[in-house]
Amino acid sequence: MGVNAMQIGAIGSNTAVMAGGTDAGASVQAAERAKFDAALKEAEQKLSVRSGELSPAEDKKLREACQGFEAMFLNIMYTQMRNTVPKNDLFGHDNADEILQSMRDTAMMNAAAESGGIGLAKMLYEQLKLDSKAIVTPK
Repeated sequence: MGVNAMQIGAIGSNTAVMAGGTDAGASVQAAERAKFDAALKEAEQKLSVRSGELSPAEDKKLREACQGFEAMFLNIMYTQMRNTVPKNDLFGHDNADEILQSMRDTAMMNAAAESGGIGLAKMLYEQLKLDSKAIVTPK
């Protein structure tokens, strides 16, 4: 019984040290908390919340970013689908063919996204435009 009591006591003392039971650990945590609070207040002072609609330039940038995201998504999806098709080595195979195919696929997916794609860009644009009141801008 004495051995079990000694092991339990050792575990309890280790957990107290790990939990920051010492005064030095508590002071380090308090200093880190104060440093974080100061950084948070500084960030709040540098930023302000804007209300209202997006300017035409911002609206255009948002629309382009949404189309770019859809094009990137479609390109990744198309590349992964192409990887499932077995390769045919009847006419040979080299790196130039892969590069040309990749460039052609990227151009095709960019064109697809610009012409409406699967509607992902439109949904993103509409959602982000609704959230434009929550956009944070530097003072």
